[in-house]
Amino acid sequence: RRVHGIIMQEKSLVDKFKSLDFYKKLPPNISQSTGSGICMSAIVLLSITWLIITEVQAFLAVDIVNELYIDDSKLSSKMNITYDLVFPHAPCSILSPETSDILGTHKSILEKETTKMRLGDHGGKLLGAYITPASPMEVMSQTQSQIEQQEGCRVSGMVEVNRIPGNIHFSFHQHDNIVHTLRSKGIYNLDLSHNIVNFQFDQAVTQKAVAIKRKFRDLSSTNPLENTLMRGEDGNNTFVYYLSVIRTVYEANQNLNYTLNQYTVNKYKSKTPQNGIPAVFIRYDIAPIYVFYTFHSNSVMHFLVRIIAIIGGVITVAGIAVSLLQNSAYHISKKLHEQLIAQRTNIIYPL
Repeated sequence: RRVHGIIMQEKSLVDKFKSLDFYKKLPPNISQSTGSGICMSAIVLLSITWLIITEVQAFLAVDIVNELYIDDSKLSSKMNITYDLVFPHAPCSILSPETSDILGTHKSILEKETTKMRLGDHGGKLLGAYITPASPMEVMSQTQSQIEQQEGCRVSGMVEVNRIPGNIHFSFHQHDNIVHTLRSKGIYNLDLSHNIVNFQFDQAVTQKAVAIKRKFRDLSSTNPLENTLMRGEDGNNTFVYYLSVIRTVYEANQNLNYTLNQYTVNKYKSKTPQNGIPAVFIRYDIAPIYVFYTFHSNSVMHFLVRIIAIIGGVITVAGIAVSLLQNSAYHISKKLHEQLIAQRTNIIYPL
């Protein structure tokens, strides 16, 4: 009896475990195929295939993520400005670039930091490099000659400045006495119309920078002033550009990253006051934040979870839809059958 009781107890435990089976099978002779089930199965397969393809494309795609941070890094207190401007109607002899900042630092850019090229035919013809003469009298003579021949000037170079708000400007201020003398004689109307070929806050582009820009080609607009053309109506205008410089870090991977200074720009021109000397001012301010760009890709586990969710979700929804359709069809056919039987009963046994 004791052995029999133990066997019965073991059978009851097995039956309890069997009741926990979530995937019970139906005998083949009970289940049958239906037209609605076949159609829904085809729709399910097509839906799962399409959703999986979409999910695979999303998994293989790499998103570019940007984040903003307070710029508290211990960077160098200096930065480089690379410039290249064409002045079709300004003589090289009296045109000079200068820099200044909010600390009061003001300096003329030295000859070794800049290059001046004489231009003819309203800036369309290169005449050669300009060499600064030794005496002011020679400067005056060269200026008159360049004005008579309608020469222009192309100014390019690179200068190191403090990493604080300031400006770089192109003007005739270093030779204001010559300018006033010429203007009093009506010889020159001080036309600083110009074309900005290049202006950026970085050194020459390296191979590393080129690789980064290729990867982030939709975001690497580092030179919005490139090929900017400004013309004065009467040849006596002052041009001002306001730049907001933002340090930007691009990271393609742990071994490939690049830092550069991007900027946004606003510009306007105004009439130069009487007896004033026109200039081209490029004022810049340093933003207290920096932008960090990097690539983001989904993890494999996240991808697998989404695939399983797609398969399970589509099959479950389809099963509910099939069950609703079959039950609805069953109840409708049953009601129609009952109505048909009632009509026949009334015909055979009329009241």
